[in-house]
Amino acid sequence: MVIVARLPAIDELAELISRCEGLPLVVLLPNARRFALQALQAGARGVLSVGASEETIAAAVMSVFHGLLALPAEAAQWGDATAALAAPPEPLTPREREILALLAAGDSNKTIAARLSISVHTVKFHISSILSKLDVGSRTEAVALGLRLGIILL
Repeated sequence: MVIVARLPAIDELAELISRCEGLPLVVLLPNARRFALQALQAGARGVLSVGASEETIAAAVMSVFHGLLALPAEAAQWGDATAALAAPPEPLTPREREILALLAAGDSNKTIAARLSISVHTVKFHISSILSKLDVGSRTEAVALGLRLGIILL
């Protein structure tokens, strides 16, 4: 699921993101060029002009759903400014993504270990790696970021 919202001003973005509960967000702004980087830094995954066509909006939604960013065409000129926002510094392994999804489901380390037929120690090792790769300090932050980046879906 991806949320698409039209905002009259960038000032309303922080409140909207807080209500999205970690779901990826595509925002339509009157001055998308000017505020695109600010919107991405605030947590939006897509930024388009309010005049964007239905096809452009649909393409942005699909891109964001698959974990990509959707930006105005001139974003290509921004170079590395958006690279750090696009994905975690190091991609998660398939096993780490699987464990992150189980964390999102609320499973304990013991339950995860039993489901995957691995030791609790191995689960802890994977969680530590996930936290490090996502540069977060808790399981909750990892799940929230995983949802926002499209790594996991609920």
